[in-house]
Amino acid sequence: MNNNIFQEYAQAEQLLEQHDVMASPAELHGILCGLLCGGVAATGKQWLTEFNALVNDGLPMPAAVRGWLEQLFLATQAALNQQSGLELLLPDEDCPLDERLQSISEWVQAFLAGFAVMQQELNRASEELQEMIGDFSNITQLDDEFEEDEENETSYFVLYEHVKLGTMLAFEEFGNVLPQAEPSPTLH
Repeated sequence: MNNNIFQEYAQAEQLLEQHDVMASPAELHGILCGLLCGGVAATGKQWLTEFNALVNDGLPMPAAVRGWLEQLFLATQAALNQQSGLELLLPDEDCPLDERLQSISEWVQAFLAGFAVMQQELNRASEELQEMIGDFSNITQLDDEFEEDEENETSYFVLYEHVKLGTMLAFEEFGNVLPQAEPSPTLH
């Protein structure tokens, strides 16, 4: 796999199929993002315990899949902490629109599951985030029967950006941002 883990959907699909993991890369990434945005510990392996409970009945993933997930977790965590650069792990734009819509719907549904495991206090969320969570719930109900045309491609792009924005907002409000390094005291 290359350095940009977010552009490796097809390779991730193959890895999951080889190891009989019955979830898509979109779903797994959605869960990771949901856990991170819900406040899972930024260090340690709490995320892996929570993840396995959601995906694999609490059982550990095969070693190769776990290694890939650890890379994906770290890359996602870094992107969220940088407040930019987050990409959703979805099929690329060469895939049919209905397939991409199905994947974004799966991603959002998985995000909501991961987020809910970590964050039961949505009443503390800003009105904007509560509205975004409502939007996410609506996205899970998307009809994936769309014509392949420019208008629907544009709508998909807007939807993708909206999901990224909602994810970043959730992370800002509830995620565990990695602490910044303390500046060294200046010696005179």
